[in-house]
Amino acid sequence: MSCDNCKTGFKWDGTASGKETTLDKSNAYVAGDSKDAAILIVTDIFGWKLPNIRLIADHFAKESQATVYVPDL
Repeated sequence: MSCDNCKTGFKWDGTASGKETTLDKSNAYVAGDSKDAAILIVTDIFGWKLPNIRLIADHFAKESQATVYVPDL
């Protein structure tokens, strides 16, 4: 079975507002700046640089008043 069609998707409109940083030698996208709550998002095959996951992280950070981490696994 060929997997040429396994990796398909779409791109949402919008601009990510978080930042790329390094956490213990690993790259990560971070949204929000709460010291009281944190959310960890583990990505799928599309990875941590896909704009959609960053927009989701931004949304979660805003709605939950938490810091959201999307590490490069």
